[in-house]
Amino acid sequence: MGSEVWKRSAALTSIAVALVMAFDEVGFASNGAHAESAEAESDVASDAKVRGIDLGEFRIRSYYPVEAQKSTVRFVMYAGVASEHFAEAQGMVESRRHKIRNEIITATRMAPLAIFEEPGLTNLRRRIMVRLRRTLPELPIDDVFVSDFQLTVKSL
Repeated sequence: MGSEVWKRSAALTSIAVALVMAFDEVGFASNGAHAESAEAESDVASDAKVRGIDLGEFRIRSYYPVEAQKSTVRFVMYAGVASEHFAEAQGMVESRRHKIRNEIITATRMAPLAIFEEPGLTNLRRRIMVRLRRTLPELPIDDVFVSDFQLTVKSL
């Protein structure tokens, strides 16, 4: 089980690295680095079609009483935004960071364990997008991406 988790984590990390490279984005850093590199971002990634916004780092515990298991999921999430809506989306994400975080946590906790075993975490990403679009329809994000995914499951 431990090697499966490691292999899945390594595969998802490599996918995330490829996505970051595809974004050609400099500003995937934390809040402090965004302010410092705002001028550099506009010059460097002006020709990129999709840009990324850091939605945060998550560590979420869930309990599954029927299966007598508990899980801990760790990941970093990014939102993909069209370049023309990047500034607007980044402002909205900063002002609604707590609401976005709550929706991501809720979607992750409501997900069954089988969703975390899918390649690319497509159903988890879809569930998160549905919740975000339902609660914040004005947020112009196109997709969400997961990086550094790690799943730990323990039997009770």
